[in-house]
Order: sequence, then C-alpha cells, then structure tokens
Amino acid sequence: MIALANRMTHALLTRVAVPIGRRRTQARLAQGIPASLWGTTPILTLPLKARADRMLGLQSQSLVLQTYYIARDFDFNLERVIRWLERHAGGLIAPFERVLLAWAMWRYDVFHFFYDKGLTAPVTRYGVNPAELDLLRAAGKRVYLYAYGADVRRRAETLALGRWNFCAECPEPGRFCTCTPESAPIMAGMAERATCAVALGDMLAYVPDARNLHYWPIDLARVPPAPTSRLDGPLCIAHAPNHTHFKGSHYLEAAIIRLRAEGHAIEYVKVQGVPNAEVIRMFSEADLVADQFIGGAYGYTALEGMALGKPVMTYVRAPELVESVEECPLINVIPDTLEDALRWCIANRALLPAIGAQGAAYVRRWHSIDAVAERLGRLYEQTAGFPEATLKPIRNARAAVVAARLTIPQAEGWQHPYTVMKGDPAMLMGFTA
Repeated sequence: MIALANRMTHALLTRVAVPIGRRRTQARLAQGIPASLWGTTPILTLPLKARADRMLGLQSQSLVLQTYYIARDFDFNLERVIRWLERHAGGLIAPFERVLLAWAMWRYDVFHFFYDKGLTAPVTRYGVNPAELDLLRAAGKRVYLYAYGADVRRRAETLALGRWNFCAECPEPGRFCTCTPESAPIMAGMAERATCAVALGDMLAYVPDARNLHYWPIDLARVPPAPTSRLDGPLCIAHAPNHTHFKGSHYLEAAIIRLRAEGHAIEYVKVQGVPNAEVIRMFSEADLVADQFIGGAYGYTALEGMALGKPVMTYVRAPELVESVEECPLINVIPDTLEDALRWCIANRALLPAIGAQGAAYVRRWHSIDAVAERLGRLYEQTAGFPEATLKPIRNARAAVVAARLTIPQAEGWQHPYTVMKGDPAMLMGFTA
C-alpha cells in the first residue's frame, strides 16, 4: 500500500501538478489575481506577512505543519494531521506531503519559505527539499526564501563577525542552529533554485547573494503605544530573552548589580517561555526594554518595545542593517558599554519619553504591515517578472504606503549618544574579529 501511494503521488506531482500548476499560474497572473503561500515554519509573523501580501492585491494565506506554544492566526495548521500520521501511519507521511504540495501548486503562484523547510521533508537536517524547489520552478512558481536565524547560522562565519556575536557564548554548538560548514552548499543550492534569496541583519552573512530586506512586520493594533511617563522612582528595565546565552543577559544583570551598589534605584523584570501577550504586558509597564547585547542585529523584541513607545537597548553591528538609520532611536550597546549606557539613561531620564516616542514613530513608518508590504512589492517588481495586470495594483499599493509614511510625524529631541548611525560600538572600542 505504501509503495503504491509513493508511486501514485510521485506521478501526481510530475505528470499532473506541474503542467496544471503552470497553466493556472499563467492564467491568474494574466488576470492580475495572483495567490501566495507563506509557510511552513511556525513563525509568529507568518499571518502578518500574508496580510502584507493581501495589501498588494495577492490572495495570500499562511500554512504550518507544526506549532510551538504560540499557535494563533495561521490559515492552515496541519499539526494534528501530521501527529496522527506519525502515530498511526508513518509510512504515509511522505505521500501526504506530496499531495499537499500538489494542492499548493494548483492553488498558489508565489511561495515564501524559510530556509529550514518547505512543504515536504528536508533531505538533511535543515533545508527546503531541492526536488520540491525544482517542481515549483518547473510549474512557473515564484519562490522566495527567508532566514529567521537558526536555519542559516553557521558557527565559523558567526565567530568571524567580531568579538560579540551569537556564537560567542553558545553553551552547546550544534544544538540550536545549523552550525556546521556542511550546511553552506545546501544553502547555496537552495538560493540557486529560488527566485530570490532574502535575509536581514546578521543573517546576511550566511546566505549567498541575499537581498537585504526587512521582513518582520508588526501589528500596531496589537501593541498600541504605552509611553514611558515616570520620571522618578526606580527605573524599570524589562527583558524577555528566549535563550539568555544568545542575548547577553548576564552582562545586563551584572551591570544592574553594580549600578544598584552605587545607590541607583533599578527594578529589573525578566520573563522567559511565556505567551507573547504576557511579554507585551510587561513591556508596557517598563521604562526601558532590553533586547540583546551580543548578536549584532535587533529582532522582534526590539520592534515590540519601540512600538509600545519604550526606549530599547540592543546591539546593531552596522548602520546598513536598519531601515532609515538616521531615524532609528535604538540605544546601541555591547557588554563593554552597557553599564555606561544605563548610567546615561538614569542621569537623563527626562529624555527617555522622547526616545520612546521616536521608536513608536519609527516602527509605524518602517516596520508596520504596510511598510513591509511596500518592501515586498518592490521585491516583486524587481524579481518576479509579473505581467502588467499583476504589477499595476502592486505599484499603486506601494505608492499609497509611501505617501502615508510622509504624514507620520517624528518625535523631537530624541537624539542620544548611542545611536546606530554612529557605527558599531565594538569597532569604536577597537575590537576586531
């Protein structure tokens, strides 16, 4: 039975799904009604990316095959199906995945995957199956690959980035990320097959010829500003690391201990492994949000903190890793400058609300769902080869976002000594790789 299922689903893909999928894509693009799929890694922002695509006129949905403790808002969540097959019919998982791929080829024209997995099982530990990519391209599909961190990060290249990096204090190399150099040719093979390989932040170091594009959208309706207003009492610092060794948490805690010993009143709140809503609540009550201090690129924690109107401390290795760097109010620090930066925040507490207000404006201007839609639209215009019927609504949507951005006011008096625009604080201190 299993052998027959394998033969039939192979034939379904190659003899039916590819030619029919190609014809359906050509027809939808000619009519200006393309459809896109975001999957399959259960990243929190997948549904938001699908919303961004819909702003451009695409019929877009998100699909995951498994979930973590965050499991909301995905259009298709097939975790129960996969678990049932694993328990009762493990030999049918591969045929099921081929049927799923055939369905997707019939239904969608643009595929967005992270580098660790597509709709079918990887050939190795990580990676979108090369056969899947070949079938999608044979069917005329546009395929875009994105990085989230662990799916691309290799230890040698990371350590070469400089004194401070995500591998500097990893307790167990090989457990959390791809790590090994053997993943490099796998990554190159995926990038060659894709319409475009995309990355951001420190992840640009691992993906061959990747396009630098910020693709973490934030739902501003979910994180309305809760600006810092207290100018007296203990300075409340909030920190929500997923893994403390990748964030430099102990450097923050050591700096707080030293500052408390000097007589400074500091309240420190740290949470781990809690629902995102609890993190947002904690950030809302804080005066300052601490992201990470060793990685060299800001992540979603920093965006959430800024959206809430909070000053955010993080480490950004280079100005080109942020959008519109002259507007970016992040407090850029490494472990060596963290204590001095905290001392500055305590001494200049009256300036923190302005820094927070600029953060809220910055996220609204550059990291909203609208802003990410505008960048995705530019990506499509430059790489997808869409016909005019599909391109026209994309151009119109982009123009509307750019016009709306001009109406979003920025804060005044927010500038501080630790801006990203001044460059890598590690290099400024003389650290090299």
